[in-house]
Amino acid sequence: MQSSPAKFSARAIKASWWLGTASLAFGLFIKITSELLEHEVSGVDRTILLGFAKARTPWLTVVAVDLTALGSVTLVVLISTVALCVLLLLKDRMGALQLVAASVGAGILTTTIKDYIDRARPEVVTQLVEVSGLSYPSGHSLAAASLYLTVAILVCRHLQRTGHQIAILAMTVGIILLVGMTRIYLGVHYPSDVASGISLGAAWALLLAGCFSFFPDPKIAGRGQ
Repeated sequence: MQSSPAKFSARAIKASWWLGTASLAFGLFIKITSELLEHEVSGVDRTILLGFAKARTPWLTVVAVDLTALGSVTLVVLISTVALCVLLLLKDRMGALQLVAASVGAGILTTTIKDYIDRARPEVVTQLVEVSGLSYPSGHSLAAASLYLTVAILVCRHLQRTGHQIAILAMTVGIILLVGMTRIYLGVHYPSDVASGISLGAAWALLLAGCFSFFPDPKIAGRGQ
């Protein structure tokens, strides 16, 4: 069955909103990256990093170590797998494909850009956890933004009330920001690493949301059967 002009128009409006927001997030990533390459962020990075280090306490460190795991490869893969199974059980195949694209794309973007920028990890403060690899962008932040924002968008598609959708998105943004801040607190990333990771991860999730919004909403499709 072909979509009516009204439904297509609604999807086009929704897609325009997602793609416009994705453009803003990607523009922020480009700005941060260009300033990094022009050596215009090192002073700010150092100041913020030292400020976070001064705020360290034993109990905050325990909390930070626990929270930062939300962006680790292990948990990202685990959460992606669980979400994928739920989507398949709901027969939301396009949502499942969107989630897979978000996860795989985040991994490719992280590896590619890290190798291209080739930025070393911070050395101005003590690192509270053992890490390896390059610093820019923050892989934890990028993965958290891409995965959790995509999951939140997909969850909102299955919710009826706008208030519930706003609550889910607000909670998701909070989790993403917490993951990013723990990377700075633990001394394993510069603030610009985190900001770039979040902005690029969000841009990728929003781009996918815009592209997949042209496909039928599973709630609407289910009602028409």
